[in-house]
Amino acid sequence: MKQIRFRHQPVDVIPESLEAHVLYVTRDGDVAAHLCACGCGKEVITPLAPTDWTLSFEKRGGATLDPSIGNWAFPCRSHYFIWGGAVVWARGMSEKAIAAGRSRDRARKQKYYEQRKSIDVPRRSSQPDQSSSDSVHRLSIWERLLTWLRSLVT
Repeated sequence: MKQIRFRHQPVDVIPESLEAHVLYVTRDGDVAAHLCACGCGKEVITPLAPTDWTLSFEKRGGATLDPSIGNWAFPCRSHYFIWGGAVVWARGMSEKAIAAGRSRDRARKQKYYEQRKSIDVPRRSSQPDQSSSDSVHRLSIWERLLTWLRSLVT
């Protein structure tokens, strides 16, 4: 089986027409999009947030989306990971397993936002909201270090 790889493409906005094997990532880091890895041509949109998908980059430049992509609403019902730009196929899931996963996701999101609300309320008035880009920048310590060094110069 041929290895499918995605190259990542930073964009200001997600293009109306997507190319195969390209993972488009908005520069503000709040969303990524690609055509389904199975080749069905369906667009896959993944919100990037601490409670949704996170994006990181391998040393060799390949992008990793976490968790897996489960296209349960598509006829192909493909399920895969994108790790270091490479597609790693995962097994299918039953309707019961999908429903259980969605239930866990909802509970995890609710818990996250309840915890964040209680922790962040005092800081919100003095710090900008960076929640939309946390998923990208949280994973790159070098980028945060560079940003911090730039803030010292300006």
